[in-house]
Amino acid sequence: IDAGLNVNMEIDASVVRDGSILDYCRLHEITIQPWSPFQYGFFEGVFLDNPKFPELNQAIDALAAEKGVTNTTIAVAWLLRHPANMQPIIGTTTPARVQQSCQAADVTLTRQEWYAIYRAAGNKLP
Repeated sequence: IDAGLNVNMEIDASVVRDGSILDYCRLHEITIQPWSPFQYGFFEGVFLDNPKFPELNQAIDALAAEKGVTNTTIAVAWLLRHPANMQPIIGTTTPARVQQSCQAADVTLTRQEWYAIYRAAGNKLP
């Protein structure tokens, strides 16, 4: 029942993801609001520009350069294009990050671009 609460924490409950929360919400038109979506673990900071995620950051940075926006803008645009119709809670106090996040509403990612980021994060397509 708390799978949706533990998704970005480094505890055992966070790695048991059967997909039921996302699917249930999507099928019943319940909006998901991911909080701190850039956070990697509890103490690690964000995954953006983190050397632990070179392939993911390379994919995001390449799209950001191509579209003339920041990596934050691309990351938020990716969430906004998610099939579950998410409304991310950025949770920042940095005015620049708020502005970059707002710019994501004007960025269109193609299906190919969206899945390129998905795969760069280590996910496999069926």
